[in-house]
Amino acid sequence: MLRKLLPTLFFLCCASFAAERPNILFIMTDDQWRREFNFLPEGRDGQGKVRNLTPTIDKLSSEGIILDRMYATSTVCTPSRYSILSGEYPSRSLDSGFLRDMKDYGNQPNPHFNVHITPGKANMGSVLKANGYFTGFAGKNHVIHDEAIKVPSIKPFRNADPFDAKTQAYLQKKQAAEVQRVLNNGFDFAGSIYAGNVPGHMPVEMEAHNMDWVTKAGLDFLNLAEKQEKPFYLHFCTTLNHGPGPAGEKYSADPRFTAAGVLEEKLRVQPSRESIIERLKAAGIPYKGDHSDPLWLDDGITAIVNKIDQMGKLDNTIIFFFNDNGMGAKGALYEGGALSPTFVWGKPLKGGRRLNQLLANIDFAPTVYELCGIRKELQPKMDGKSFVSLLKGDDKPVNEAVFLQIGSTRAVLKDEFKYIAWRIHPDREKNFDVKIKDKALYHIASTRGGRGLEKKIPKNYKAYWDKDQLYDLRKDRKEQINLAKNPEYAQKLKSMQKLLSDHIKEQPGTFGEF
Repeated sequence: MLRKLLPTLFFLCCASFAAERPNILFIMTDDQWRREFNFLPEGRDGQGKVRNLTPTIDKLSSEGIILDRMYATSTVCTPSRYSILSGEYPSRSLDSGFLRDMKDYGNQPNPHFNVHITPGKANMGSVLKANGYFTGFAGKNHVIHDEAIKVPSIKPFRNADPFDAKTQAYLQKKQAAEVQRVLNNGFDFAGSIYAGNVPGHMPVEMEAHNMDWVTKAGLDFLNLAEKQEKPFYLHFCTTLNHGPGPAGEKYSADPRFTAAGVLEEKLRVQPSRESIIERLKAAGIPYKGDHSDPLWLDDGITAIVNKIDQMGKLDNTIIFFFNDNGMGAKGALYEGGALSPTFVWGKPLKGGRRLNQLLANIDFAPTVYELCGIRKELQPKMDGKSFVSLLKGDDKPVNEAVFLQIGSTRAVLKDEFKYIAWRIHPDREKNFDVKIKDKALYHIASTRGGRGLEKKIPKNYKAYWDKDQLYDLRKDRKEQINLAKNPEYAQKLKSMQKLLSDHIKEQPGTFGEF
């Protein structure tokens, strides 16, 4: 009799455990400007009126916990996403291209778009799946990779007719390969995958965003999750509000264009694109500039949240929202690139608050693992720290300092001070036609940060070309006054350099004299 009851008891135990563990929705947006968020000062005009119509983002952020000092450890798409999924600094990547680049330049890590999650590298998808979660990935990838899956180049098709049968077959084959790469890295589900940024992965005529298509993949996953006796984790990554344009009207392209080919008809998974301007006008919000696309983004998020609510799972779901990097100084470690809009929402949490504690995106994975009840011994080794205590109301700081890295630049933040070190390895410098004095070697060094920002950033930061920079963020939030050569701050400079040196000793490779 006992033997007959055991399977039933096991099922009841597991079902009960699954009900107690929260579902996780991790929303990651792309290259949004701070003015696109009503919960930030930049999101309101001089009279305090909101600049955007984003009702769901507004509701979640106001009811949740806004993290005003959450940093992207690296300030371009790929390494930022690496840190989120792995809980590690990008310099720990095992991607063959990254390791080859590091070897070529004197063992100095050069994290940028060369950093990837590869099979065997623990990430939130694989770890949560191994611990009883049903895991899904929708939207922009740009970090998960598998060299064993060969994806042919799109270049021969750049000027191809999108409606040609050969073009369609090619894009479908490419999409299947991109989906398989994500599955091979530990996810149960993957859909509507953009390999990277929209340009370069499909014919030029098709280079357009499709928020509706990303939303559909999220809904497809949730429909599958509804049938599971498991909690779920959805990694929901939009392509908005990255390029291409037209700025503020990215919704205006052919709604049938996707990275997997041309749809037979436009999707109807969120409010129509035609209604966007009407709703903005009704709300008294200008429909020129960047105002239209945040609403299109919010519509997709609304559809996902509403579906979770319809499933009866919203009260037991925790929502993370993070913009992959700031746009004010993308590709550099200034506040404009590293400080990124973030909030966390969930009924079990102590919401309706703003926190000013130092946090970094390497802290997301350990936080998710703790929330999901994964024991320490079952978690991978990570650089980040869980901030669950902050989410539940404890104001004790989690991090005394936060460290940042991109290309040939490193930084440390502590006590409202930031120190930036820029070191070009001699072997790296030899590979450039123009020397540092000619200002050809940007902070990211061997590549560009994207969107042509390198030409603008040096103009906005007076000490951009200084090898050592120290800023007092209490008085100089825009980082215009370099205190590194000020004798009054000599001791502070020395202590910050010591912090950075100790940190680098724990990381792979070398970095200048550190």
